[in-house]
Amino acid sequence: MYRIMSKELITIVTVCFNAEQTISKTMQSVLNQTYRPLEYILVDGKSTDNTLNIIYELEPLFQEKGIVVQVVSEKDKGIFDAMNKGVKLAKGRWVNFMNAGDVFCNEDTITRLFSFDIDLDTKLVYGDTLRKKMYGIVPAKGNIPETILQLMPACHQSMFADTEEMKSHPFDLSYRLAADYHFVYNLYKRGRKIQYFPMNIALFDATEGATSTNKLDVKRECARIRGVEHTLKWRLYFVNKMFSYFVRGMIDSLIPNTYLMKIKQKNRERLQKR
Repeated sequence: MYRIMSKELITIVTVCFNAEQTISKTMQSVLNQTYRPLEYILVDGKSTDNTLNIIYELEPLFQEKGIVVQVVSEKDKGIFDAMNKGVKLAKGRWVNFMNAGDVFCNEDTITRLFSFDIDLDTKLVYGDTLRKKMYGIVPAKGNIPETILQLMPACHQSMFADTEEMKSHPFDLSYRLAADYHFVYNLYKRGRKIQYFPMNIALFDATEGATSTNKLDVKRECARIRGVEHTLKWRLYFVNKMFSYFVRGMIDSLIPNTYLMKIKQKNRERLQKR
């Protein structure tokens, strides 16, 4: 059996801190969504720049379009603590986290996603992501739910979670980088229904890129979530990753950035032709 989705309130949460350069485009992306009813919650970490002024300047535009807006500005313990605060305020049936700098791929993204047949007992729906890199836009297809025991199937910007499920199982703040994977992993382990739909949901800004240290830290946290961090197989894998990141970093440092971007762009074009 399937639910009729058109009348269900959906909540979008944006967390931000000193995001005066990026908050406007994210808010505009939410404002342009055709789906109704829509609720928008902004959780600011007590910004010291112009972020809050921009938020309050744009807030009336949401009211004109019938989108309920809530703004909170207070210190937090990091991104996942701020996201938990957003969940506590959420009144929607579903909640999505579109953080500062990220946007929906199209104006009708939410409308299209919730036009699919979604099972009554589904607790998480997600799709594909576009990653904005320095050298171009890179598509990242979502993985099927069965892969969750091994990896995060999509970025959280491309996911809509059951709000009550999130309130009952908030992000675990002991995971600084992979609390979103911890939520999804345990949702799957509890036997909750998760559905993937092949459509682009979010354009994720990855222009700054994750450092090798951050990538390794994420892998450590994901291994802890899966309970394999002490196994010999994983430790050998991790040592290999450390070495490969070190070698890649050394090579990248020797190549002028302009040429490096061209090489990466050409490599991406080559992969897309396969």
